[in-house]
Amino acid sequence: MNAVDAARGDAREDAVAFGQRVLGPILTEFCLRLWLVERFLAPDKTVLLFCARGGLRLQLAYERFLERAGLPPNLPHAALMVSRLVAARTAFDPPSPGVLSELGREFSGRAMSEVAAALAQRDDLALPASWDAPFQDSTFAALLAGNEPGVARLHAAVAQQDARFRAHLDACAGTARHCVLVDTGLYGSTVRMLQEGLPERTWSGLQFARCNYKRLATPHFRRTLGLSVESDWYKPWDARTSVLRFWHLIEACLEPDLPSVRTFSQPVPGSPPRANLQEEGWEARIAPTRPDLFTGVLAHIDRLRLESVATIPDEAARAWTALKTAVIWPDDRAVSALSLGGRSRDFGRAELSAQYAAPRSARPVQQIRDSLWREGALLRCFPRVGRFLLPVIEAVYAGRALHREAASRLRRSREPAPEARAVPSQWRRQASGAN
Repeated sequence: MNAVDAARGDAREDAVAFGQRVLGPILTEFCLRLWLVERFLAPDKTVLLFCARGGLRLQLAYERFLERAGLPPNLPHAALMVSRLVAARTAFDPPSPGVLSELGREFSGRAMSEVAAALAQRDDLALPASWDAPFQDSTFAALLAGNEPGVARLHAAVAQQDARFRAHLDACAGTARHCVLVDTGLYGSTVRMLQEGLPERTWSGLQFARCNYKRLATPHFRRTLGLSVESDWYKPWDARTSVLRFWHLIEACLEPDLPSVRTFSQPVPGSPPRANLQEEGWEARIAPTRPDLFTGVLAHIDRLRLESVATIPDEAARAWTALKTAVIWPDDRAVSALSLGGRSRDFGRAELSAQYAAPRSARPVQQIRDSLWREGALLRCFPRVGRFLLPVIEAVYAGRALHREAASRLRRSREPAPEARAVPSQWRRQASGAN
C-alpha cells in the first residue's frame, strides 16, 4: 500500500469514527423526536413519506432506531420517489407561486428553454426563439400559454410524468389524506410545491433542519418543522446552528449513491410506475457500500437499547458541541475526514458543485469564499497559518448574527403575537380525533 492509499484509508476510518461519535448521536436524537411527533398523528389519516434521496437513509436509520430501541411505530411508512423537479410538475399548469419562485432562483440568468428542457427531461422540444430569453416568471407563465407545437410537446411531456408520479403517490399514501414528508431540509421547497399542486391532500414536512436560506416566501413554514434545527442563520451561541455553516456534510452523509428522481417509466400499461432512481438493486444501495460517515451513524444506532433512550438528549448535546468544534474550528484531521465528493445541483441537471472551489490566480480569498466549507478551504489554502485566521471568519459571522438578531427582535416587536406552534394546528386536530 502506498502513502496515498494509506492516507485515503485513514480518512475513511476517521469518517466512520466521526459518524459514530458525532453524527450518530445527532441523528439518533432526530429519530427520537420523529417518533415523539408520530404520537400526535392519527394513523388512519396520516402516512410518513420518506423523500428520496436523503429521506431514504433517514428511513433506514429511523426504522433501525425503532427496532433497536424497542419502540413501536404509530404510522405507516413509505419511500416516496419525489424531488423538487417532480414536485414542480404537479403545480406546473399554470405554474404556482412556489414553482415560479423556485425556478427563478435555480435558473436565474439562464434561458427559459433550459428550464423547459429540465421540466420535460427532453431536449427535442423545438421551442420558439422567444424561449431563449433569460428566465422571468411573468414571461415564462405567458409563454406557457402559447399554442406553438413545441409548447404543446412541453405540456404533454410534463403531464405524462406528473400523471405517473400521482399514480406512484397513490400507491404509497393510499387513502391517507395527510402526507408528512420526511426529508433532510433546509427550505422545504418540495413540501411547498406539493401543497400547491396536490391540494386534495394536506402536506406537512418534518425535516432535520429548517432554514430560509433562499430568502423566499415561507407560507409552508406553518406546516414544516425542523426537528433538530430551526434557524435562518448561524448563531455562534447555538451549537446546533453550526450545521448551517457546512450543510453539505449532512447531505453527503444522508444521500445514498443513487440518482435524483427525474422521470418515471411505465413499460407495461397498468403496471406501477418506476422512478429512474429505482434501478436494479436500488434498495441495497441505500446502506453504504464502503465505510463512510453513515456507516458510523448506523454503528451508533445498532448499540441502542430501550434503557439507553433516556440518555439520547445528553449524548446529542455533547455531539452538537463536537460538531461545532469540527466545523468551525477544524484541524487537519477533520479537514481530511470531512472531505466530500462533488455535490449535485439537482433539478434535472447533471452539474456538480465541488466542495472546494478551483484555485484562482493570486485570489485565495475568493477561492475560500466560493467553497462549500469555508473553514476547511482556509486550512487547505493556508496549511500553516490557516488555523490562526479561523477567528476572523467567526468574527464576521458573529457580527452578522448579532445584527440579524437585533433586526428580528425589532420586527417581532412590531407584529401581533403569533399563535403557538409546538405542533401545527392540523396535527393537533388529528391527535384529538377532530375532523
